[in-house]
Amino acid sequence: MGRFVRWLVFRLLRLYYPRIAVEGLEQLPRGRVMFVLNHPNGLLDPLLLMLILGQPVAFLAKNTFFNNPIGRWMMQSFGALPIYRQRDAAEGSNTRDQNETTFARCRQLLADQHHLALFPEGTSHSEAYLLPLRSGAARIALGAEAEHNWQLDLNIVPIGLWYEDKHIFRSSVLLLVGKPIHVAEFQHAEAEREQAVAGLTSRMAEHLGGVVFQAGNAELLRGLPVMVGWTVDRLRRKRPSGREAYTSLTPSERVHLATLAAKAQRYARTLRLLGIADPWSPQLPLATRWRFWRKFLWTALAFIPAACGIVLSYPMYRLSGIVATRVTKELEVLSTIKLIAGIVLQPIGWIVSSLIIGLLTTWQAGLIVLVLAPLFGFIALRWSERWRAVREATAASWLRLTQPDLTTQLLQRRRDLGEQISNTILSLND
Repeated sequence: MGRFVRWLVFRLLRLYYPRIAVEGLEQLPRGRVMFVLNHPNGLLDPLLLMLILGQPVAFLAKNTFFNNPIGRWMMQSFGALPIYRQRDAAEGSNTRDQNETTFARCRQLLADQHHLALFPEGTSHSEAYLLPLRSGAARIALGAEAEHNWQLDLNIVPIGLWYEDKHIFRSSVLLLVGKPIHVAEFQHAEAEREQAVAGLTSRMAEHLGGVVFQAGNAELLRGLPVMVGWTVDRLRRKRPSGREAYTSLTPSERVHLATLAAKAQRYARTLRLLGIADPWSPQLPLATRWRFWRKFLWTALAFIPAACGIVLSYPMYRLSGIVATRVTKELEVLSTIKLIAGIVLQPIGWIVSSLIIGLLTTWQAGLIVLVLAPLFGFIALRWSERWRAVREATAASWLRLTQPDLTTQLLQRRRDLGEQISNTILSLND
């Protein structure tokens, strides 16, 4: 049953965030690994990591998630371990001893070559920067190595998480993998333990801060043309200086750079309306007629099942969002609540719809609706996205007919925009 729940949650997560980009996976070392990540989106952060890696990853979660049988079973199904906070503890309970039991379990998992993910900021938040790191992750890593005479060859891998809009259905996610930290470099005598903890925590803050900065500004950087990509690459390769350069900009300079990025993004969207896959290629090829008619035919044929899917699924989709906003006002857990609400409410909606149809017609018809409702819901989702593409392609064809000189105008716009962006990035690197 646990395997089915994991499969279902990962499929729904892929549905919720259909565009998950990963950069730097080639930096993942072999052997024992502990991941440290920023924490913008509650329980979905470790689940996304598991989805990308395709393997279990243990992580720490508030003990309040374990306080009821269903929550405890769900947490254990995904390899979560409880962390106890004093403000959540019952009177007289010893959270220090309880947490030490959890930390000992973490050290053992690392020794047994299980992956472990920790969020050293200590709390989920929506800030665009990294909060000061707590020392727990460093203590666990150093403790695991010390218990095995510094022979584990344990690496800490920083990962920066960035969500386009974390609580919006069908938005994008970026995971940026940073350079590993070899824990054995911080081997110490017992008397130097606190110094080693501070040093490793500082190193984690440096490495994790770099990838969080990159991930958080990825959309801005990706809005810049590939034609000046060598300057963007320079900025990325020089992570510390690039980060310092950006953060040292005045508010007006940051606004100027963001404005240029927004212009580049609008330009790219304009060309995508014309069916151009690479907005910065030297040529501006026209989209093939076959591609357009294939999308048009699919959209036309799928209209009826898509309409059925909208009728059967949209009410509970909207209700899930309403329930989530009533349950919590915290953006850090809103998407988690939405996902859970959808898992619970959507099947209820399909069952109720099938019962109504069965009562109004025949029980066979109700059963058919119950079986086909999930498929129709998926078709409705895909249909809405294809419909937008067909509508945009139709508008693009109209532009080509009414503005035959559009290609020339866009090429000139690209040259002007590229020159502005190139000059801005070069001044940023100076």
